[in-house]
Amino acid sequence: MEFLCDTNYILFPTSDNAQNKRLYFYIDNELVYDIVLKLDNDSPDYKFPVNMRRFKGNKVKIISNPMMNICFEKADKIQFDYDGKYRPLVHFTAAKGWINDPNGLVYANGKYLMYFQHNPVAATWGNMHWGGAVSDDLIHWEEIGDVLFPDKDGTMFSGSAIIDKKNLTGLQSGNEPAILYFYTSAGNTSETSKGKPFTQCLAYSNDGGKTLIKYDKNPIIKNIIKENRDPKVIYCEPDDSYIMVLFLDSHSFAILKSKNLLDWSQIQEITLPDDGECPDFYPLCADGDSKNIKWIFSAASDRYYIGSFDGNKFIIETEQKRLNFGNASYAAQSWSDIPDGRRVRTAFASFVIPNNPFGSCLNIPQNMTIKTINGKPYLSALPVKEFEMLYKNRDVKTDVVINSDMPFIKSIQSKACDISVSASAENSFSLELFGLKISFNADDKILQCLDKSAPLKCENGTVDLRIIFDTLYTEIFADFGTVFMGMTYIADSNLNSLRIESKTQQFTI
Repeated sequence: MEFLCDTNYILFPTSDNAQNKRLYFYIDNELVYDIVLKLDNDSPDYKFPVNMRRFKGNKVKIISNPMMNICFEKADKIQFDYDGKYRPLVHFTAAKGWINDPNGLVYANGKYLMYFQHNPVAATWGNMHWGGAVSDDLIHWEEIGDVLFPDKDGTMFSGSAIIDKKNLTGLQSGNEPAILYFYTSAGNTSETSKGKPFTQCLAYSNDGGKTLIKYDKNPIIKNIIKENRDPKVIYCEPDDSYIMVLFLDSHSFAILKSKNLLDWSQIQEITLPDDGECPDFYPLCADGDSKNIKWIFSAASDRYYIGSFDGNKFIIETEQKRLNFGNASYAAQSWSDIPDGRRVRTAFASFVIPNNPFGSCLNIPQNMTIKTINGKPYLSALPVKEFEMLYKNRDVKTDVVINSDMPFIKSIQSKACDISVSASAENSFSLELFGLKISFNADDKILQCLDKSAPLKCENGTVDLRIIFDTLYTEIFADFGTVFMGMTYIADSNLNSLRIESKTQQFTI
């Protein structure tokens, strides 16, 4: 079919039970875009919007493979509706479509900007675009739709953002500095980019992050090796330079350096044996001491090093450590340019629910610090203070005595709650909430949830847990945030109570 594109969006009917079709979009016989979706004209479950603004005014021809009639509706605006039985209450989801890695996290013009890998036409991975959202407080988010679109160089894989405060790139127009977005063009992941390599590219915005314009001299870094990807860029104050960390292949990462944000040269290679993809790199004050600056190098599965960095070499000072022990939470990235100096990050939790218009959510933003426990430094992640603005009520219980015959039971009236428990590490106990069981074994100091476990340090002989429970995702923090478990689990609303029990004769929490 061929039509004059005179609309901002077209809405495609889809259903989970239909077969995948690849749609090819042509302008003047040139393939400009292709997507895969479960197109279903006869009995659709949903209508997924595809942004067509960049094609307006052109005659667009769409061909389906396998061949079928192509039906769609036009819309100048789309609604972002967040209803549904399984919609999380306090975790960010896209109104429609799949999301994964957080991208381009930056604070600019008084707003927190958050972008993410987005499939706009299905609740499963594919068709990688960048979706976007904006917030005043890191907690309440307004979705702004897709901002980076697949092109002839590839689909839009992960990346980062910073503010070009000195206008080193010359891309600023207007009074405010341009926001720069570094991303991977994933060549050969679509028909439009067939045969192209993975390269690192640049986009910029002069309207506060609403519109992203691709740099006309892309790529800024040609292919180094295989599917090298996920550039994270940060300003390095010690020598007034910019540093990029980039995943290379397997467990290897490159550190690159630039003075102008356009020309980059590799200065080091790092190996993180048990991890890959989506690196992050940033400084923190160890135990809050501004005179003791350490750098964190982490990757997608939350393995990390702590070390020192002078702008030219990262010196690793610890063994590889691990922060997340759960079944979810992946590809954590931190915000740039937060004015109060905090280092805040988020990650994504993967889930696919049949007959549901969205897939996956993002973590509650976490404040990152370095804490020394038993004489050793650890990376710590705890929910940002702003999260507490969501509290409807508080209930504090102290000196609660539990024994084998008398568990603690409390009715819970919301599917989203924030629970803190402090107890002696000398006693084993279990906690159950909406059917999800979390247990602590005092013999080996192991925290268990579903099929995942984490060793605890239990400094000062105590177990301190904080649990943020939501409709289908739970975040568990222990050992002052140095142990984290992100767990996907669908709440059983029939079991709406908190139950804490122990086989100990007498146990106080």
